[in-house]
Amino acid sequence: MTSTHLTVTNLCCRPGSQELFDGLSISVAVGETIELRGPNGCGKTTLLRIMAGLQQPDSGDVIRYVEPIGYLGHKFGLTSILTVQENLRWASMLNGTKFDTARAQDLLETFELRTATNKLIQELSAGQKRRCSLVCLLIGEYKLWLLDEPFSSLDSQGEELVRVLIQEHCKTGGSAVIASHSASPLAHAAQVEFGIS
Repeated sequence: MTSTHLTVTNLCCRPGSQELFDGLSISVAVGETIELRGPNGCGKTTLLRIMAGLQQPDSGDVIRYVEPIGYLGHKFGLTSILTVQENLRWASMLNGTKFDTARAQDLLETFELRTATNKLIQELSAGQKRRCSLVCLLIGEYKLWLLDEPFSSLDSQGEELVRVLIQEHCKTGGSAVIASHSASPLAHAAQVEFGIS
């Protein structure tokens, strides 16, 4: 098993006339949490998308040592006309894992979504959608998580639950890179500060 899940070397990104970052290098080790902090528009989302392979940098290299990668963006990544249960099955299929009904029910219980199992996503509140997207991430059994503002739309209880999940994920051989401007940084996370040039 590799001790590193992802490396980026000398990344440069200049959308339009604005330089977001230049010469950026980050290595994500097994068990590590990296928190990207800074104001909106400073490049946190762009970096996560580049790490996930959804966007190309102007220059630099990205090496992914694990595939697939669990990416959770600003949007919930859910199909609104499917039920919660159907979205979980879809998430499992995308990662090539066998759907475990018992585990799915346990996760829905943990995220207080047990009574919403057969509801359409479009019927859920924003907080419930965020919780469902996090369950889909866990169902996928990804080693590396790339999370863009995972605390958005959550109440304080939901935020604490996500903090614990990230910590447990990294303790069991996973890793995480998280974009955040939350007032409370993640404990034990390496902080990378972004600013607008």
